[in-house]
Amino acid sequence: MELSIQKNTSISIHEQLVTQISMQIAAGLLKPGGKLPSIRALSDKLGIHHNTCLSAYKELEKGGLIEIRHGSGVRVSVTDQDGQRGDFPRSSENISLAQLAEFFIQQVQRKGIRWEDAQEALEQARQNLSEQVRQPLVFVDIHADILPVFQGELQNALKRPVHKTTLGQLNPLAETGSHFIVSRYHYQSLKDTLRDAWGAELTDSQISERITMIDVGAVRQELDLIKQLPPDSLVTVISKSTIILQQAEAVIKALRGEEIFIRPIQAGHESLAEIQRVLKRSHAVFADWLCVEELQTMTRKPVHTIRTIPPHELEKLKAFQG
Repeated sequence: MELSIQKNTSISIHEQLVTQISMQIAAGLLKPGGKLPSIRALSDKLGIHHNTCLSAYKELEKGGLIEIRHGSGVRVSVTDQDGQRGDFPRSSENISLAQLAEFFIQQVQRKGIRWEDAQEALEQARQNLSEQVRQPLVFVDIHADILPVFQGELQNALKRPVHKTTLGQLNPLAETGSHFIVSRYHYQSLKDTLRDAWGAELTDSQISERITMIDVGAVRQELDLIKQLPPDSLVTVISKSTIILQQAEAVIKALRGEEIFIRPIQAGHESLAEIQRVLKRSHAVFADWLCVEELQTMTRKPVHTIRTIPPHELEKLKAFQG
């Protein structure tokens, strides 16, 4: 786990910890079931008070991202869909078709399953997925203002409509024919909501089959660029989402503290003249998927796209579409 903490900055250490750890878990950089440093080890490593580490871990536990167990330490939470992903590398960029086939055959052999039964199960799974492809897609999050960004990325990648809703506004009874896409952050909450509404009609496993959990927010390349900027640089972050702006500011502050300047801009809330003025002075410009194209017409400087969904997850969803 890679963490950077800056003590002399406007972003609290607690927020720096929670943002970085949650983003690494949600992006799949910290693996399900993986062990995290103990509260004492983390506080000693970062040189901060153990109560600060404890409060950060407690917030992450409350959000369902980690589990704190006396005697076994702190671990990244495991969902029922993590088991479906298997014991091979999680990024499809690192998995060949041959590796997938070998993994499947190994599991069949280990369990003593007849090959004819395995082939029948494969065909049944293919038919089930084909049926899911025809279902309307709904992306779910708890924050309304980030939904259009996810929706835009998904529709661009999948070339089909994707509906969006907050968890609080979701009406499961009106979505009985839908298939849901959700981040690791909110997978369990969505499943609980659907179970409460559909529990009498569908089993727990059938409800899980109606949900695709994805990793979100992989930003390694962007972080490397931030680390390389000289002191006193101006970094501009433009997004339609306040959540993206808040997370970006927390991460950048944690990396560089006050030695570089950050100018967050919520699209649609500042004049075109002010945006152009800021762009001229900026040393690095980041923008969400919905804002990039317009910004590229306003400046010759590179505009780095903040991707809410990593490429390997988009490829997985494309494959799901058949």
